[in-house]
Amino acid sequence: MASIRKGTEKDIPALMGLIHELAEFEKAPEEVETTEACLLEDWKEHRAFDFLVAELDGEVVGISLYYPRYSTWKGRCFYLEDLVVRPHLRGKGIGLALLKATADEARKAGAIRLDWQVLDWNEGAVRFYEKIGAHIEKEWWNCKWRID
Repeated sequence: MASIRKGTEKDIPALMGLIHELAEFEKAPEEVETTEACLLEDWKEHRAFDFLVAELDGEVVGISLYYPRYSTWKGRCFYLEDLVVRPHLRGKGIGLALLKATADEARKAGAIRLDWQVLDWNEGAVRFYEKIGAHIEKEWWNCKWRID
């Protein structure tokens, strides 16, 4: 079984690699603008996010990237930006271990909820999230406004 631990500076290249793998899977590789340097600065200097890694035989095979958010109705929450496990290792409990470890980090920070998104066509992920008891909202639409 993979071990789960907090990400470190030496894990940034693996984090970037898994971000690219996820973008390929989601059929949007051209959308990745972040670089390793940007990830490192945003993690180390700005504390914009934190991450966990799943490691198997010395190799990073999965990541969970998350950050705090606030709900005016519920209070402190965490947002799970990405949960990625290498395709050949999916279904082996690594994603669940990362998700539970992320929830532990959220609880330690006083959060009462973990939020994330899933693509409607990603049936495997939808089934996985429903199986653990996550509520998948279908009435809210995402809004994104590029402000740079």
